[in-house]
Amino acid sequence: MGRFEPLEQPPPPPRGLFGAICAACGNNTDLGVRFCTSCNVLRSDAEHGHSPRYAASRVARFMGAVSDGLIPAVIGLVLGLASLGDVLALELWVGSLVWLVWFAYLARRGQTPGKQIVSTKVIRADGASASRKLMWAREVGYRVAVNAPTLLIAELSPESAVGSIIIFLIAIVVLADAVAIFFSRDRQTLHDRVFGTLVVNVRGVRQTSAELRAL
Repeated sequence: MGRFEPLEQPPPPPRGLFGAICAACGNNTDLGVRFCTSCNVLRSDAEHGHSPRYAASRVARFMGAVSDGLIPAVIGLVLGLASLGDVLALELWVGSLVWLVWFAYLARRGQTPGKQIVSTKVIRADGASASRKLMWAREVGYRVAVNAPTLLIAELSPESAVGSIIIFLIAIVVLADAVAIFFSRDRQTLHDRVFGTLVVNVRGVRQTSAELRAL
């Protein structure tokens, strides 16, 4: 009788790369995504039998970002109405300081003030909690990188053509960063990809992975 050669086994998928079946809902989903495209569960939670966390919606992500941007401005407006002077820049700096103190308290939870308002939080792409160090780099580092050049140009050469071009390019980067969530399968911004983070809902989930499988 002829000798049969053993069939070659396909190589295992890279770590963190999931197959096409979601362990939580059992439905087909996109290959390799971290969030199921059917039930939005974080697939690493479902794979390990942990209480499932769900992807924050794109609307919630947008509203959280808008809230983080508006908080310093709203505080500055309130200070202006309180007749603390006409120096708008000072009022905005005070508003930014309030945001920073608020954020320092929330960083251990993986939240910003805006994310607390819309009940979302940041986690690492591997499913682990985001550390304070990661949160400070992700939120404050990103904001400084974006806002510092704009403020310097506004103070030093507000009518410069080169300054206007730089501000326009920064605005394009910020817009592209936000719009990226609509084209990412895991709803990541560009800075999410840089820092290796995801955003999930905070509100308690009533269903466990086993209950989801029974649906």
